[in-house]
Amino acid sequence: MKCNCISDLNKKMAEHYREKLGVAVDVECQNTAFILVENGMETRLTTGFKLTAQAKGFVKGKVIPVTGNYCPFCGVAVVNIPAKPATEAA
Repeated sequence: MKCNCISDLNKKMAEHYREKLGVAVDVECQNTAFILVENGMETRLTTGFKLTAQAKGFVKGKVIPVTGNYCPFCGVAVVNIPAKPATEAA
């Protein structure tokens, strides 16, 4: 992600629970994925949606990962969204 929200939250939660438990705590967000972009990789927050249907591969349910275009914590755009051209007045 283009922001540091996930790593900042990992650190804040580790500190909070270290104080609460009295021992060192490792925190790692479990809903992230590596996404290939242009010439590299990025980490993005993902959410899984479980689909069930009477179709092959979906009867017991199948989780489909979905990533957003914006950070849900700070609102920064995750991807560069091209500006739409202005329409001409008719």
